[in-house]
Amino acid sequence: MSRVIVIGQGAAGLTASLALAQEGIAVTSISQTRPGSATCTIYAGGGFTLPVDGMLPYEHRKMTYDTGRHLNVPELLEVFSFESPSIVRFLEDAKVPFRLRRGGLGLRRDPGFPLLGGKALIDGLQAACLNHGVEFVSNLAATRILTRDLAVTGVECIDYSKGEPVTMTADAVVLATGGGGALYGRTDNPQRITGDGYRLALDAGCHLMDMEFVQFYPMGFDIPRGAHWFVDLSIVDIARVTAPDGREFLKELLTQKGIGSGREANLLARDICSVAIALENEKGHCLLHTEDVPEEVWRRRFGAIARMFPASNPPWKAPVPLGPIQHYFPGGVLIGDEGQTEIPGLFACGEVTGGVDGANRVGGNALTNCVLFGIRSAKAVARHAKGEPVEPALCPTTAPRLNGRNSRYDAPLPTNSGRKPYATETEGLSPMNLPKARSSHQWLSLWRSGKVAPSDLRSRLKGFSGRYLMPCRRGALLLDAAQEIQSLGGLLDEQAVKDSRDLLLAVENLGLWYTAAMVFKGALIRQESRGAHYRADFPTENPLWQRHIYMGNSGGSLEPTLGEPQS
Repeated sequence: MSRVIVIGQGAAGLTASLALAQEGIAVTSISQTRPGSATCTIYAGGGFTLPVDGMLPYEHRKMTYDTGRHLNVPELLEVFSFESPSIVRFLEDAKVPFRLRRGGLGLRRDPGFPLLGGKALIDGLQAACLNHGVEFVSNLAATRILTRDLAVTGVECIDYSKGEPVTMTADAVVLATGGGGALYGRTDNPQRITGDGYRLALDAGCHLMDMEFVQFYPMGFDIPRGAHWFVDLSIVDIARVTAPDGREFLKELLTQKGIGSGREANLLARDICSVAIALENEKGHCLLHTEDVPEEVWRRRFGAIARMFPASNPPWKAPVPLGPIQHYFPGGVLIGDEGQTEIPGLFACGEVTGGVDGANRVGGNALTNCVLFGIRSAKAVARHAKGEPVEPALCPTTAPRLNGRNSRYDAPLPTNSGRKPYATETEGLSPMNLPKARSSHQWLSLWRSGKVAPSDLRSRLKGFSGRYLMPCRRGALLLDAAQEIQSLGGLLDEQAVKDSRDLLLAVENLGLWYTAAMVFKGALIRQESRGAHYRADFPTENPLWQRHIYMGNSGGSLEPTLGEPQS
């Protein structure tokens, strides 16, 4: 029987595993922790945005295209908007509890876990996977995708709990590892979300795209003597957000943009709000006037967040400082519309991929993306595992691409117009040295051999992102960052592993470094402001930059290339 390895156990990984098992494929699902426990899915709000219950696919596509600032890959976006209603039946069959509404669905929350809005999805998918014979293996950190003759043969891992190398053979591998949010000190992502899939794909020979776009959630706050978290943007409908000079600037901005409510802003304008708050915070502290919300509303509507506040200083007593908190990566691994990468036998789905969201993501599209492309990649993987051909994806800057193909749907979105590439400045386009690739045996050689604690290196990587890769970026600072990111790369070989936790952190730090390097490179190259990327020295959107930035591994160097401008 054919065997497939799925790396990652959030919504995308569990969906792919279940759909593969339903196709009669033997599936081994691996992750660093127990299934679903350290994923972004379980902490998600639980909302899906998709064209159901009265919303048309054309509406959903336009909303996603406009919010992505016209940088979405048209082929992926067509599939996303027109095929996503099919996931409703899949979720029903997996016994995931939800309620339909116009333009989406909402998971039913477990009242015992009020912050875990995605728990119902994880629980339902995991139970269905177990019922279909999916094998779950924990405590494995993937170190390399194994290939022979440019085709996937398996995965090399470390069982960090035992300090042992593990090699697993497979007919195909699915990357469903999520993004790289743990790069940031202020993030709502769990700490195991460390860009592992980006590193594995790049080292295997894939390209990544649009990594400069990092979506921040605007309404993040640090609760005095409590956890930092965020509150839904809809709160601006009932609570003021003021600048350091007292202006109620956010509501003014949304009105100027034609956005009528906080709920609408949560769907379409997270990027605009994050940048506005970050810019005001450079002058002082923005405040969310939580005292505007009556105590009974806090307890009824935001009870889980209210309980994070110390009893002596509940949110209805005084305002709290406000600042963006990292939330999602719209960019990622280049894929085709069935989740296929450029490497035969390697597939990817969910947040680890790029192209669906463009420069910014619509609220609720993430879970839809995970489930839809989890299913689609699984069906393509099953064909591949059974010996049927699946055409690999192509990077437009390195291989010929079929332009002008007919859309399967009416009114196709614009594709590349054939216009000559814009003769942009080449700042940042030079290759950048990558750390040495390590086998699992080489990782184990770090045991007590280095001089840098993995936890210290992680803190330095978080500090790097906090200085240079936040919502507001500046070219002069990014130029200063070039030497620092290379120096941090050199410390990866200097890590001193003393126990199983150190070993896991050391491996993950490589994924965090890759993530930081690609975000930095893309942010330096993109000389405009678009979606989730804002350059203070290029504060407007430039139509000549309606183009993708690709990152590839060229002989051990990170090599960026520019796609052609799109019309």
